[in-house]
Amino acid sequence: MYLTTALAFALSLSPAAAVSKGFNYGSTHNDGSFKNQDDFQNEFKTAKGLVGTEGFTSARLYTMIQGGTTNTPISAIPAAIQEKTTLLLGLWASGDTFNDEVAALKSAIDTYGDDFAKLVVGISVGSEDLYRDSTTGIQALAGIGKGPDVIVDYIKTVRSAISGTSLAKAPVGHVDTWTAYANDSNSAVIDNCDFLGLDAYPYFQNTQSNAVSSGKSLFQDAINRVTAHANGKPIWVTETGWPVSGKTENLGIPSTENAKTYWDDVGCGLLFDKVNTWWYILQDADGTTPNPSFGITGTSLTTTPLYNLTCPAVTSTSTSSSATGTASSGSSTGGSTGASTGASTGASTGASTGFATSPGSATGTPGSSGTGSSGVTPTPTPGSNASGTPGSSSTTPTSPAHTGAATSVSASMTGVVAALFALIVAF
Repeated sequence: MYLTTALAFALSLSPAAAVSKGFNYGSTHNDGSFKNQDDFQNEFKTAKGLVGTEGFTSARLYTMIQGGTTNTPISAIPAAIQEKTTLLLGLWASGDTFNDEVAALKSAIDTYGDDFAKLVVGISVGSEDLYRDSTTGIQALAGIGKGPDVIVDYIKTVRSAISGTSLAKAPVGHVDTWTAYANDSNSAVIDNCDFLGLDAYPYFQNTQSNAVSSGKSLFQDAINRVTAHANGKPIWVTETGWPVSGKTENLGIPSTENAKTYWDDVGCGLLFDKVNTWWYILQDADGTTPNPSFGITGTSLTTTPLYNLTCPAVTSTSTSSSATGTASSGSSTGGSTGASTGASTGASTGASTGFATSPGSATGTPGSSGTGSSGVTPTPTPGSNASGTPGSSSTTPTSPAHTGAATSVSASMTGVVAALFALIVAF
């Protein structure tokens, strides 16, 4: 019995090197002009060289389409190939351009081949569409959204588009707020996803005690809410962060000091190298500074951040009954991803969601006013402008379950063997 338990636990683990860690990247500058390959390449290079960090080598995109074109693949792709930056692809699902998004995805596969495919860790169909289509989203004028039936249809369309291609085994999922996932009317979307991308920002939870000192517990509660409805699907953190400047939201005060605290507590403490994470954001003060501003760098794109990104030393904690697991059933080439979180909540929960569970308060997200009691002030949807179009980097607020590379399989097996050995010794 002990050996069986140890084996199950070991299979839920894999080396930290397999976990995606990076930032979100919009497709436009603050002035509305479109980014080109050099722009993306400079951003990816800066992320890799950020002082005090290592391994921020993944990018989450909101659209497959290069700005100013109908369906030409976004120039972030050749930039990622040059910089060896992995990609969480995004297809913008709101509005009327989804067919063009799919066409751009197909074109990218044909144009860039295996050099592209081996960098793709997943494909997100939409971003906060369910929230924007909800009653609260409509009341908040959050922009154009889509309902669950449309998102499910779009997910199936993407699966069909990649079938038989080099991305056939890439996990396909959706990104939304915890309020969307907790709404039972959206359960069909969860059922059709390989992973659930979560956008969560305690700073915006302005009717509760949302000081940065509560950020970690509020963030954890957002995870709990999604976990309760996830049916064992892995949860990837697609957006989170704390602003360096801007307006105060109740006890949520933007500052570089508070951004550092949130980075340490949530990023270093819960996410980095444990759970697939795309932080919001490398730079959003591109020409002008938005309010609030979440950028790691200021108006100049530089490897010197606005605050210290060095993670504090980690004290040893028990990990005997909790494991993270960010593997997706949609991939057989990347293996499972995850690591221990240090929480004692049951291996089965951690293995399926990538997080421990603990009680707490509801957390708000940009673009979300919560569900009644949370009372979060609505803000524009991250990565889009108010009209619901993709890619703006100036609106406030990117796992390898699939890497396309055979090396991830051997790496995962190495992690399994190591974890199994350690657990057998423990028993």
